[in-house]
Amino acid sequence: MDRWLKISCAVAVAALLSANSHAADAYTAEQRAVLAPVNALFDAMVKHDVHASRKLILTGASFVVVKSDGNVLMEHDADYLDALAKHKEQFRERIWDAQVTVGDNIAQVWAPYDFHLDGKLTHCGIDVFSLVRTKDGWRIAGISYSTQKTGCKSSPLDKF
Repeated sequence: MDRWLKISCAVAVAALLSANSHAADAYTAEQRAVLAPVNALFDAMVKHDVHASRKLILTGASFVVVKSDGNVLMEHDADYLDALAKHKEQFRERIWDAQVTVGDNIAQVWAPYDFHLDGKLTHCGIDVFSLVRTKDGWRIAGISYSTQKTGCKSSPLDKF
């Protein structure tokens, strides 16, 4: 490998590690604990793992989708889990710059997101997760999200 290419790669990797370390440092331990089930849900989505998703979402949790045309669609946890089991496409959803608010045994995560289906960006918007602390840890009580099919900006996750 060319010497300059090796140096460029090393600089890029160092910058990425530094950016990820600063992002993690931006949250308290409690905020990271709240983000854990959100990130675990995205991981389970990639694997179409209904069992893992069920452990993260409270029974009866609501899913509110605000479409780009302003229409609102209401779903429940069972609808989400059924769709996750039926669809075989490759899902990838990412959030960044999450605002995490924690008080008593409730928490909220608000973040921009993008969604990729079979490797192609299909939409973006805002994700809002409501969580509650149970004896088993933080669980997702509801998810609301907007969908925007045009004008999605590049995610900062794509940059070093």
